[in-house]
Amino acid sequence: MAKNIFDIIPADFFKPLTSKYKRMYTDCILLLFNTFKPEISYGVNRDIVVRTLMDYFDADDDVITFDEETYVSDSRDKANGVIGQLKNAGWLEYEQAENHQLNVVMFEYAIPVIESINSIIKEEETEYQGIISQIHASLQNDDLYAKPYELIIMGVEENTGRLVSELKRLNVSIKRHMDKQTNDMDANQVLEHFFKYHQDIGSKAYLRMKTGENIAYFRSSIIERIDYILESEAIMDRAVRGMMEVRQLEDSDLAYDKLVEELIDIKSEFYRLDDIIEEIDKKHKKYMRNAVKRAEFLLATGNNLEGKISKILNRISEELDKNELGIFELSEEVHFSIYPQKYISPESLRTIPVKKNTADISQIKTAEIMSEEERQLYKEALKAQNRRRFTRKNINDYVIQLLKDREKIPVTEIEIESKRDIIRIIYISIYSGNKANNYRIKRSNRRVRIGEYEIPYFEIESRI
Repeated sequence: MAKNIFDIIPADFFKPLTSKYKRMYTDCILLLFNTFKPEISYGVNRDIVVRTLMDYFDADDDVITFDEETYVSDSRDKANGVIGQLKNAGWLEYEQAENHQLNVVMFEYAIPVIESINSIIKEEETEYQGIISQIHASLQNDDLYAKPYELIIMGVEENTGRLVSELKRLNVSIKRHMDKQTNDMDANQVLEHFFKYHQDIGSKAYLRMKTGENIAYFRSSIIERIDYILESEAIMDRAVRGMMEVRQLEDSDLAYDKLVEELIDIKSEFYRLDDIIEEIDKKHKKYMRNAVKRAEFLLATGNNLEGKISKILNRISEELDKNELGIFELSEEVHFSIYPQKYISPESLRTIPVKKNTADISQIKTAEIMSEEERQLYKEALKAQNRRRFTRKNINDYVIQLLKDREKIPVTEIEIESKRDIIRIIYISIYSGNKANNYRIKRSNRRVRIGEYEIPYFEIESRI
């Protein structure tokens, strides 16, 4: 029967983290963990622990209770109460040192739980290159093949599992960011969420995975080395002996079968990485597309009926200005620009049926041939339209014009004359990670207000 976590930890282990004081207990646990770090073991004198917790409780004067009967406000009473509760729950224990001082020691099974809490809070970046480089380096090091199982295969198997886990974590992280793109967001919230995603995911974990830490760069040589181990009788013999010693197996045939299974599983995981990376690519592109389209829509029309009506009235006003008599008909173009919003509206609870009307063709019109002058005007119009598009090249050219002979400029120097200029700033951030561009951006935690919008402050630096 497989082991259960409660075969190792006490039944009340998670009780402090589910109580009404769960935030306080979490702070205290992490505080004690950091206090124990410089020591040679996860233990320290009880007086030091009490003083550390007293410093934490000195910052507030809240009254708390540990038994639902007696309420305490003194920081020492609180510190002693926390130590007692964590001891009862199985996080801590007392240990008598040789000099007769009483130490507070943290149980070994609590350490990985605390490290996981720390990792979640810090939202640490995934270090793909560190993991895959270890796998690659150990397989390429011929000196380690004297003990292939202990020095190579065990580490490769563990790191392969970590690599797959971290990629899945990135996949889920992008999904979580996508779920936060709600229809209730206004333009400022969409921009803020986009910049946070781009800073945490787009320009860090995702970009590294696709460039400097590209897994495909290492995979072929890793798989070649796994095949080399499987095909070498001498290496396999040494690896089998190593597995039998580490895992305390007595049957060499059973050890050989398990070893082959492990090596084939490692190969399979590396082949399966393509599916995970493809899924990450799809989600990343979908998030970026949705964020930009929603920002464009909200900046252009507003996220309510008032904004849509305003656009209709503006178009009517333009038509009236063009027509001296004030008599006009709304063209197809007006209706087309109103309804396609490029994302599913929350009011759309059913699929809109597509109606097709067929009618007899009365006559086939002869195609009109454009004159050379009209053709030239049409080409100029297309060129002008292309110059207004937010392509990577156009954004790069725009930034080059902004920089001129300067090495860098702050985003606050970009002139904002229309909402289109705000959208251009978004694209400057999106394309900044492209190595083909002549610029890059340096981000900060500061925020600035440009017009009626608040965005993260960044500086645009020249790469030339």
